[in-house]
Amino acid sequence: MPGPRVARALCLMAACVLAAGCTDGAADTTPASQRPATPSAEQSSPQARPSPVASVHSEGHTRVLEYGDLIVRATPESSGVRTEIEVANTYKQDTTYSIQISIADGEGWTAYNRFWLQDVPSGKTGRDEAVIGSEDMGPVPQVPKIYVDEFTPVGK
Repeated sequence: MPGPRVARALCLMAACVLAAGCTDGAADTTPASQRPATPSAEQSSPQARPSPVASVHSEGHTRVLEYGDLIVRATPESSGVRTEIEVANTYKQDTTYSIQISIADGEGWTAYNRFWLQDVPSGKTGRDEAVIGSEDMGPVPQVPKIYVDEFTPVGK
């Protein structure tokens, strides 16, 4: 039986994938075969906290996904999509996070990156950023769709 952290991570991943690719007022049109596979929220443990509601909005050219303790910002640049992540550590001990983010355009352009936020102190926020994808892959998405492929908190 998965522990509360694993169950929470599974709930977070499933809800983020469902909501993150949506544009303002419209559903994501990426075919299911091109979306990253993630576990269903139904696989979560009954001890898990209720899942927060995902929110996706724009801040200028930047798409922002807010979901519980995780915030992802995706900004198109000429060389790829600058992707910034923030995770608030709400656990009682220092926690390491493994996070994989995919960025897509809904038409076949998809790139991903794995982030490791190590030893984020309790009550603090861990941050990282990277340019995901490249211009060699084709035109960089101007309205990037954000997918959370993995969000795994790992306690010490």
